[in-house]
Amino acid sequence: MKLLKSDEMASVDREAIESIGIPSLVLMENAARGVLEAIKEYLGLPERTLVVAGKGNNGGDGIALARLMFLKGLKVDVLLAMGDKLSEDARRQLEIVKKLGIEVLDKVPNLESYELIVDALFGTGFNPPVRGELGSLIEKINESPARVVSVDIPSGLSADSGKLFEPSVKADLTVTMQFPKPVHYLFPACKRCGRVVVKDISIPEFLAEGIKRETIELEGLKLYRREMDTYKNREGHVLILGGSAGKTGAVIMSALAATETGSGLVSVGVPERLNSVFESQLIEEMSVPLKGKERLSYFCVEQVLEIKDRFSALAVGMGMDRYEEGQDIVLSLLEEWDKPILLDADSINNLADSGEVGILKKRNEITVLTPHIGEFSRLTGMKSSDITENQLDVASEFAREYGVFLVLKGARTVVATPEGEAFLSLRGTPAMAKGGVGDVLSGMLLSLLGKGIDVVEALKLGVSLHGLAGELAEEEKHRESLRATDLIRKIPHAYKGLENLHSKSDTIN
Repeated sequence: MKLLKSDEMASVDREAIESIGIPSLVLMENAARGVLEAIKEYLGLPERTLVVAGKGNNGGDGIALARLMFLKGLKVDVLLAMGDKLSEDARRQLEIVKKLGIEVLDKVPNLESYELIVDALFGTGFNPPVRGELGSLIEKINESPARVVSVDIPSGLSADSGKLFEPSVKADLTVTMQFPKPVHYLFPACKRCGRVVVKDISIPEFLAEGIKRETIELEGLKLYRREMDTYKNREGHVLILGGSAGKTGAVIMSALAATETGSGLVSVGVPERLNSVFESQLIEEMSVPLKGKERLSYFCVEQVLEIKDRFSALAVGMGMDRYEEGQDIVLSLLEEWDKPILLDADSINNLADSGEVGILKKRNEITVLTPHIGEFSRLTGMKSSDITENQLDVASEFAREYGVFLVLKGARTVVATPEGEAFLSLRGTPAMAKGGVGDVLSGMLLSLLGKGIDVVEALKLGVSLHGLAGELAEEEKHRESLRATDLIRKIPHAYKGLENLHSKSDTIN
């Protein structure tokens, strides 16, 4: 599903009205009906409702909703929070409700007497913050015992980012029209939205075709299925390079995840002095002892390049440690490894420490970076809060500038491409905020990259499988007790869950 910013939504609205010929009042009527349907489905119809209406078309949606509720025999009042100087369509809606006898208020009533408050103050075009009396009204709404439904977005927030502005409405349910907006899914602001419901109001989907920002829908994923005559090398032989004293588990979890995700062969390149640790923990996976004692030596690069023909893809960084030789290893591999490469964890930290991020632009092969917010902050110098609030934009801008595929991990995960596309995954659970979960994801992504399938489809599938595995693991255990290794055990179940949604024709080879 496309994710539209405020100016994009305004443009789509305008095209629907002016070019397609859909009357704006029809869109407003459809919006009001959509909100009523969502209230009925998720909250139940209330005995008494207050619609708090602004002066624009968002207020008009709310006033139209009041009429629909009244005609169903429900008690509903309308508060004109910004006076009666309304947009043309909102004014026409107001004239109708007055003729029906719906009470229209110009002062804030006792909010405790209402079961439901509909927030129709500001729409997607609002530029925060809220000031003055309207700010006080929002605070009163938040303090009231009533459930709150916001039309399009909670008033006081920006549609375009996850930045939390105060004051802003704390909604139990947000009903948005035709397309979701970044605020609905980006933290921390999305926590103010409550449950988000997207309602079709008859705007043609093709009007948003040019938008390169969208959510990853499970039904739209392309699943990989093996050919009947396949063999292990055809399914990819991947190499995972990393490990250091005290951090051997990262490589082990990545390797296990790669095998579980479907790699034909998995090898780990690890410091030779630590090789026995890996040999004792891995069965199907193979180890390649490389130069190094407690961590990899720079001389391992030559060893890796000598055997590169055995492998279809390389991942670097899990448990690697941050050190000067580590910087040289990462830079050399970026220059000389001419196959798909995935940088995770300390390979990203070492790249950031080297100050040579521009080397990414010189690569002609597939390059995937999988930083979490903190690692991306070190890589770019951006504040973590700015990254989180604008995760879609910063991911797509970085991927486009450096010609890489970026998997930016956080409470949400974004897959960004060199073409500026940004795909937002909504799968996963807070239980996955545990050490090692990122190592599991890297192993899963590497496995899919090693199969040679389309890189965008591989990354979208990988992050979705990862999030689903986390959800399934949480169902089996308690949220606080989930381990990264629990995700590995649930990868097969995540695969089966996706397959149940798809027909045999939805495959990638």
